Amino acid sequence: MIGTRLILTPKVPSPFGSVKWSPENLKKLDPNPDWGIDDLKQELKEIESRMAGPGLPHNTPPSARHTGSFGVSFRNVSKVADFGRKSRPFKMNAFDSDDESDSDEQVDQKQSTPVSVKPEVVEQRVPTPPTTPPIDSDLDRSPLLPKTERVEAALLELERERRQRVQEEFKNSLSFFEDSLNEEKDLMTTKFAQLEKEVAAKCEMARRSDKQDQRMIAEARDQHLSALQRDHEQRSQVEERRIRKEAAAEEARRRELAREKEQREKAKAEAEAEARRVAEIEKKKAEEEMAKRKAKADAAAAAAVQRAKQEAEAKKKAEDKAQAEALEAAEKVKVPKARVSEKAADHEEERLKKLKELQDASKQIVENPAVKKDLKVYERAIIKHLQQVSATQEQVRKKSAELIQTLQDPRGPPLQYMVVTFGSKILSQCESQIQKLPSFAFALAQVVVNVASQVPFVMESVLAQLHQVCIFTVPKYYVYNKNQYESDDAYYKILGYKEENGKLESTDDYVARMNAYITFYAALTQTELQGVGVNPHGISEAWAWCARLLNRIPANRTSASALESFLKTAGFRLYKTYPEPFRKLMNVIISDYLLSLKNNDDVDARAVVNRLETYLQTSQFVNSPEGRVMPVRDISSALRA
Repeated sequence: MIGTRLILTPKVPSPFGSVKWSPENLKKLDPNPDWGIDDLKQELKEIESRMAGPGLPHNTPPSARHTGSFGVSFRNVSKVADFGRKSRPFKMNAFDSDDESDSDEQVDQKQSTPVSVKPEVVEQRVPTPPTTPPIDSDLDRSPLLPKTERVEAALLELERERRQRVQEEFKNSLSFFEDSLNEEKDLMTTKFAQLEKEVAAKCEMARRSDKQDQRMIAEARDQHLSALQRDHEQRSQVEERRIRKEAAAEEARRRELAREKEQREKAKAEAEAEARRVAEIEKKKAEEEMAKRKAKADAAAAAAVQRAKQEAEAKKKAEDKAQAEALEAAEKVKVPKARVSEKAADHEEERLKKLKELQDASKQIVENPAVKKDLKVYERAIIKHLQQVSATQEQVRKKSAELIQTLQDPRGPPLQYMVVTFGSKILSQCESQIQKLPSFAFALAQVVVNVASQVPFVMESVLAQLHQVCIFTVPKYYVYNKNQYESDDAYYKILGYKEENGKLESTDDYVARMNAYITFYAALTQTELQGVGVNPHGISEAWAWCARLLNRIPANRTSASALESFLKTAGFRLYKTYPEPFRKLMNVIISDYLLSLKNNDDVDARAVVNRLETYLQTSQFVNSPEGRVMPVRDISSALRA
């Protein structure tokens, strides 16, 4: 019995009275009670106290209230009361639910076997004393133990079922919660997988959209370049037609001159023959009459000498008169003098002289009909290479090499003709391309610098032809004086205005064309040579140009527009090369040049004044201009690859 634990159930109604439990006490009940032997003794004591009440017979002695039928106390748990049973021991079951279903027959069979103590069952047997006299059945049999045993057995069975039910419900609830948790986990895993798929799909859509946008941009750029190329081809075709037309006109004029020359020679030959015939006739007549007129011959000779003397005097007087008239006309019409730096004028004169030599050398080649077809072939090749130049390093390098190979081709025309033609086609590109897209000037200037590093006289030819079409590249300017020019149109022609169909171009067109030439010239001065060597007309010439323009050229709309175009193109390189002097130069422009422009009160110059002020005050020269840094290759070609 020592160390044995019994599990007792709550009290239930019994024949000795009912136990009422309040709701508060029911809440306090332990659903899994675990009682010991002391708790059992206390319970037996309470049952003993209740048996002494009205439930016992009136003739029961007081001693019987505390002892059993054989005088055994309820507190003595070492013995088991008989209560009239057939020598069957008192048995208490705790958890042995399997033994609770044993029948009475099974119990009778076990009476002869000794009682064994198990961990959950305590069983004792006390033999009935033989000397105890028989007691009346009404008094000897107590209803306590038999009824209580059945009730307790039923309670134990109910408790066991309740525990099993609670455990089963607990297991079911735990299983339900585990299943719910697993389902929730699976659902969350599915949701996360779906979310990751959606994110991946959106990323893929974004990537495809970006790729589509890049493809569209590349296609738009290709379309733009294709349109430019078509425009170039159209212009080249127009230029070729014009050249063919001029060549046809020149050929017709040459034929007409040859025909006239032939006629003159024929007429001269006829006149000489007639003169010889007449002379012979006169000689014969003179010989015949010589004798007759010997006296008259001397008189005639004297008269002839006199007439010759008079004719010589008349001729001298006519020559003196013509010379005087020429001097008088020269005094009336004076050659206009340009405002230009002395050093700049010397450079211009040297370049124009060199260009004149190249043109004279190439003129003899052009007049030769045998090589005229070859000249056209090489001229079209130069035009083609220049029109295919684009603003990428790879294309500039490629076209520069092709132009150098074309100019130095030993099978082609002489170098003088190729150099002059190359310069004229460069100026055509300035008018057609740079006027529309100023950033193209950097690519074209890079081509010129690359070619000039390998082919002699290219830089002098290009600069000389620039000076001819744009006086601001020198820079120089002609101040208007009414007495020095026959008309206003003559003055505008000296400035460089173009005449088409007998009418001069507008000032806006003139300024736009001059700005295109200045932009190209500025890009040429700030371009660095790719590879070994330096630019012969580099950044030092750009600084000299700014100083000469501010010192010698008057402030007006055309000079201010030229200055604006030059600074926007070469200002960044000037600032990087001469940072402090360049800022001082900009301060001079603000304080003197722009102030002089404002004092002129020229309505047409207000726009360029505002643009110059914005450029200088916001220090836009610290930023690299658009197109100066060219990409290595075209983006559209990379996407197509």
